[in-house]
Amino acid sequence: MYPLVQQDRFSGRRWPAVRVTGRTGPAGILGTMHVTLVAAANRYTGAAAVAEHHCRALHAAGIEASFLFVGGNNLERRLSGFHWAAPVLRKERSVADLRANMDALREAAAASTVVVSHLPHDHFLAITARIHRVTPLVRNFRNPGHLRRDPLHRLLDARLAAALTANSGMVPQARRLLPAERPVASLPVPLEERFRPAGEGGAWRHELGIPADIPVVGMVGKMARGRGFELALQTAAALGGETRVILIGHGESRPALEALANRLRLTERVHWLGYLERELPGLYEAMDVVLYPAVGSDHGHRAISEAQGCGRPVVAVRAPGVGDLVEDGVTGRITDPDADAMAAACREILADPATAVNMGTAAAAAAEARRFPAVGAALAEFLETVAG
Repeated sequence: MYPLVQQDRFSGRRWPAVRVTGRTGPAGILGTMHVTLVAAANRYTGAAAVAEHHCRALHAAGIEASFLFVGGNNLERRLSGFHWAAPVLRKERSVADLRANMDALREAAAASTVVVSHLPHDHFLAITARIHRVTPLVRNFRNPGHLRRDPLHRLLDARLAAALTANSGMVPQARRLLPAERPVASLPVPLEERFRPAGEGGAWRHELGIPADIPVVGMVGKMARGRGFELALQTAAALGGETRVILIGHGESRPALEALANRLRLTERVHWLGYLERELPGLYEAMDVVLYPAVGSDHGHRAISEAQGCGRPVVAVRAPGVGDLVEDGVTGRITDPDADAMAAACREILADPATAVNMGTAAAAAAEARRFPAVGAALAEFLETVAG
């Protein structure tokens, strides 16, 4: 029985979990739909995080959904206790593991209205298990590199009932891969309730020893090659003055980034905070401008939405889908991936406190459309069309 009240364990927020009734689509099934989301991963990164967020968004919209993933790592620990989280997939070390995973997908598909895959491997598993013959299969493409036109991928994609993409820029590519009549749409990554202005930025500045009148720019992400931390440091150097830099994340590039900060004479102005999660809302608020200098592993640009939810203007590089989230000159700035260009955009915001406040307020308002219930309702409506 679906619970009368749903509680988000991550934010503590509660909402009525009312099943949708009295509303029908092509198949008249929205009120009884069950969605299975699959990500053949065992870590809480990239597509697995998106699948988990979309599962919770469907619950927020009153739709039953389950999330299938690989057990035995931090993803299973994070979702322990949720009735909809199913770590039933195995890490494939043998043919027996492969067969077990296909059996698990077949069992889940038999009880589902729609199945949504998120990674190339779970897409391949689903097709190999032939679940598309009994249940509509939707692929959620999170990276343009997965939209391939080679014979194998075209064969796999032809069996999809529909496709979702990480951003609107990927929609035309997906349309070229699927038969013409199959629906394609983009949906944002749902924004957690905890990402709201809460007045915690001052406390974090005090904790880090940053005076209230000193400008702060910052960035959140994985410290890996190509993730933009080098550009963030170069932007801070171009800004000059007393500007402080808050960097949140960890990864193999940390030593090289520290060396770069030293060469740029930023060592005394950079705060290396490592990997943090619960503290993110307050740390976003401690930043005057949030930098988004490169696209992460997921092209839904979740860090932009998180910063905007906390009322922070974002200076982001021009990339597909960034314009879905940032309205240039209104909720932030979109620039070329160049340190001088990003520094100029930051300077424009930092020079006028009223501009910064107005941009932050507009950013928070825009982020409301990406909250869990709204995204869940849009996703449910799309999947109902697919099932019909």
